[in-house]
Amino acid sequence: MGASNILELYDDCLNYIFDFLPSQDCLRLAQVCLRFRQIFVSQCGKRFREYTIDENSSREELIQLSICREVVQNFTIDLHNFDMSIITNKYSCNTPTVFFDILCSTLAGMHQLEHLNVKQLKILVTIIARPVDQILTAVRQLKDLRRLKIHSIFDCSVQRLGELQHLEELHLHVPQIASATLVKCCKSNSRLHSLHLGYGCVQSNLCDIVPHCKNLEVFKFGMTAESSAYKALARLPKLRQLTHFGIRRADSFEPLLTSLADRPQLLHLDIDGGSISLPETRQLIRLQSLVHLKCFCSTVQCVVMLARLSRLEELCLWMTSPLDISDALLGIIANCEKLKLLRLAAGNINNDFFSNAMKLSRGKKIPLKLEIPMPSHKQTITAEKCSNERELNNWSAF
Repeated sequence: MGASNILELYDDCLNYIFDFLPSQDCLRLAQVCLRFRQIFVSQCGKRFREYTIDENSSREELIQLSICREVVQNFTIDLHNFDMSIITNKYSCNTPTVFFDILCSTLAGMHQLEHLNVKQLKILVTIIARPVDQILTAVRQLKDLRRLKIHSIFDCSVQRLGELQHLEELHLHVPQIASATLVKCCKSNSRLHSLHLGYGCVQSNLCDIVPHCKNLEVFKFGMTAESSAYKALARLPKLRQLTHFGIRRADSFEPLLTSLADRPQLLHLDIDGGSISLPETRQLIRLQSLVHLKCFCSTVQCVVMLARLSRLEELCLWMTSPLDISDALLGIIANCEKLKLLRLAAGNINNDFFSNAMKLSRGKKIPLKLEIPMPSHKQTITAEKCSNERELNNWSAF
């Protein structure tokens, strides 16, 4: 039986019709008719599952995004796209607030959205009030939103963070965040397992968030504070990976490392900035659960002591003094049976180090990869065969 009107046609027939229509007509039909919208989403939705809106986005693309909003899973917003000059000249829009309201309405309809990235890396001239907060309010009901990243080199309001309830991973690279805002966010997102904070955006409020981060496994941050501010992190019951980057006070990690050693659960530790002192190293080597370590050392003695971390699989070192650490590194290779990667970002070794390292590696079950900086070798050294036919991974110029 023939169809009495076009809407009764099968999907394949409507697909053929769409193929012959101009793109503008397809957009108009998809905007006014649910059936045609479904056809449009089935044809074009795949390209919007992962999408970035920036200054290169065309007006037509933004309309298509609005139509296909329900299939978006990974979305990035560059707020520079809402600068007055871009909105006025590119989109011929004299009412940027209306334009932004349309975006927020589109966001609220992204029911499959899992990852959201908001960034402001350029000066923004706009009359839109607190754009990041408006975005957060728009997505607060999205139950699939698990990962949020906000990156701004300028001050921005994120007071609405506490309205979200389903986050599992949060990246906040902003100049500063109020302690109360961060605490409220941690309270409302009880499943949060990964938290990344930009350097200095958190100011001595770690004690406040710890009681509300019972499921936190990964914590990355940077700040200059008293040792007591760091020590609170040892109370995180599920902490597995800890990273600190940037400037810190001398010996400030000793109390934290002491407390962490009493609960051997940490697997991954990065102290990316500031050489570890001898007292800190004494506590560090008590972390026998560590499989990955990255740190700065200033004395040979500190490097020698790292050989006691017998479960290490990856070790990344930066030697801040010109002393020869060849013997210390060989001791690490000999004692750390599970070591897979030894990376020396900076440091001096002697001419016999390679041959001695190869001898130690011959009897190991796990192949070892060495990454050593050598100014005299601009290219990667070719891998050599050991006598037991096990290949020693190549040493790379760092």
